[in-house]
Amino acid sequence: MQLTRADGKKIRARREAADLTVDELVAKLAKREKMQRHPDTIRNVELGHAQPGFKLLNAIARVLGVPREDLLADDDAERESA
Repeated sequence: MQLTRADGKKIRARREAADLTVDELVAKLAKREKMQRHPDTIRNVELGHAQPGFKLLNAIARVLGVPREDLLADDDAERESA
């Protein structure tokens, strides 16, 4: 699975909608998911500079309380960012 910049924007939008900073998301990933990640990793995913693995993407979805599919851009948003 190849994520796009639009996917990163959607992940960021969901994080912000949950009223979480990147640092707070990282802390929740560590506490709830036992997943240690650097805040820059999340920032790079949100900017479209890094690809999260399925494990990280699923963990982010669980922490944000949304289905994984909600973190992925629809085809129209993907075309707009291309």
